[in-house]
Amino acid sequence: MKKAIVISIILTCSNFVKATNQSPDYLYYNNMKLTLSTGWGHPSPLQTYYYQNNLEYPFRALGTRNYRGHIATWEIVDGKLYLKEIEVRDSLFAPKVYGVKSENDKLNHENSVFADWFSGVIACWNDENSYYFHVRYGEIKNTQILSKKDYTNSQRDTSNHELMAKYSMLVLNENYISYYFRLYKDDEIFFKDKMGRFKNKQRYSPLLEFYSNDHMKFPYNWENFEKNGAPNCKWSIIDNLVYLEKIQLYSGLGFYEIKKDSVSLNSLFGDSVSNNKVFANWLNGVYRIEYGVEKEHESGYKEFSATEYVYLRIKNGLIQELFTVPSYFDFRNMPEDADPALKRILDEFR
Repeated sequence: MKKAIVISIILTCSNFVKATNQSPDYLYYNNMKLTLSTGWGHPSPLQTYYYQNNLEYPFRALGTRNYRGHIATWEIVDGKLYLKEIEVRDSLFAPKVYGVKSENDKLNHENSVFADWFSGVIACWNDENSYYFHVRYGEIKNTQILSKKDYTNSQRDTSNHELMAKYSMLVLNENYISYYFRLYKDDEIFFKDKMGRFKNKQRYSPLLEFYSNDHMKFPYNWENFEKNGAPNCKWSIIDNLVYLEKIQLYSGLGFYEIKKDSVSLNSLFGDSVSNNKVFANWLNGVYRIEYGVEKEHESGYKEFSATEYVYLRIKNGLIQELFTVPSYFDFRNMPEDADPALKRILDEFR
């Protein structure tokens, strides 16, 4: 008697991404041109290049169907992912025009750049099948092709290893979507006797800076099938020193409900934990705290309105500079007598 189980995963992950109606990227694979999903949970691999390297994002939104401001074309050659060209407003550009470089230039292919900065899941499709590529530092680790028939039956025979491999890839893809979907949920910080929202230039949790902004080094990324999620933290500032006090993993694809899983500080920082907090000596750069009010609508959607911004320059966890401005402050038309140091810190945060 064959053993069967019910796989409770979202078989329409690709439809979730397509629902955002974003203009896709494209991928050439085995002489086929595939449509590459981009959206909330599937950032274009080109977007991740700038965010992970703390570089200024060079593209501007091209309307509601293309918030990322570009259409990238990729190719897979000899098991590696390459960026071929970038389209902006119907004009084509080589990757070097926008400063895209590989850490290992020796692996570049003709005029294409080896995408060794990218790790994650790429979801593509054509009229016949869906294609999933598990990528780690630009190397294709696993490829699964699913037909329409593969999506239809929830009863799965675990003795069929080929089918199990396909559905394992779907779970990985769901983890990846969930991770990026929740990545930009603001951390909280207690400062000036009140709670605010804490963010860095990349707009995701400053905890990831401890891992050099490399998601693969974060132990609870999408590849951890038992426990995964985007980090969301609570911080505090005491005597101009920044401390990490709590870590949670945020996951789930529901717009109004977040799955939360706690992570102990000791499991990540060991003996560095003192009095239930960790001195965040890895923080370096410009950060922002937002104070304001949050209103919950009947639908469950929560809307935050800022009333005050605090900009901080932090070095090794110690606050070096601090500027407070009201929410109505005109960043584009600052008064001539504005503090030059404030102008510098605002420019750096953009």
